[in-house]
Amino acid sequence: MTATDPLDALEAVVRSRRGGDPAASYVASLFAKGRPKIAQKLGEEAVEAAIAAVQGDREALKGEAADLLFHLIVLLVDSGLRLDDVRAELVRREGLSGLIEKAQRAHPAPPPAPPPPPRPAPPVPPVSPASPSTRPEASLAPRPLSAGPAYDDAPRPLPIAKEDR
Repeated sequence: MTATDPLDALEAVVRSRRGGDPAASYVASLFAKGRPKIAQKLGEEAVEAAIAAVQGDREALKGEAADLLFHLIVLLVDSGLRLDDVRAELVRREGLSGLIEKAQRAHPAPPPAPPPPPRPAPPVPPVSPASPSTRPEASLAPRPLSAGPAYDDAPRPLPIAKEDR
C-alpha cells in the first residue's frame, strides 16, 4: 500500500501514541489498560458493526466499521504485528478455497514426530583381573552344587523320643 493509505497513516499514529500520556491520548489510555481491554473494545465495535449491518443502516455500518478497524490496528500494534503482516496473510490465502483454508486452520497437519531418543547402552560390570570369578570364562564353567552347611556329610545324632528313653 502507498504511504497515503489511510490505514497505514492510522497505524503510524497509533504506533506514535504507544507509551504516551494516557490522560492526553485515547490510544495511549488503551495501551495503558492492556491487551484485555483493547480486545474488549474490538469485540464491542464488532458487535455494533454487526447490529448496524443487520438493521440495514449503511451510515452506521460505515462508522462502526471505521471504529472496528481502528481498534483492530491498536490490538495488532499491541501484539507486535503490522498491517503488512495481515496483508501478507491475505496474499498467502489468495486463490485458496475458503472452505479448504478454514479446514486447514481447524485441523492443521500435525508436525512430524521427533525421532525417538537413542537407547542407552546396557551397563557393563567392571572386570577385575585379580578375581577369577569375575572373568568371563569363569562364569561359563559349571559350579559344584552345595546343599549348604545344614546338609553337609557330617553325621548327626538322631533325635530320641522321650518314650524311648
